[in-house]
Amino acid sequence: MLRKTISIDEHLFSELKSEGVLDHFKNFSDLVSSSLQKTIESMKKENYRKQIEEMANDPMVIKEMKEIQEDFKYADNQFDAF
Repeated sequence: MLRKTISIDEHLFSELKSEGVLDHFKNFSDLVSSSLQKTIESMKKENYRKQIEEMANDPMVIKEMKEIQEDFKYADNQFDAF
């Protein structure tokens, strides 16, 4: 476990205590670790969303998707017959 010292606004810490947030964690370090993990997960999702958005606008990807659709159009039509 890596040890780091943090500073926190007094009002924010008081609010954590008064809202009972600290009661859900065995100690303050667990709260910080949990919050940081949620931040990381959120940022990963946002980064992935941005990458997908960029791909959707990438001319090379669009061209490749059209080629794939063209390659499979006859196979798709076979299922339509049923």
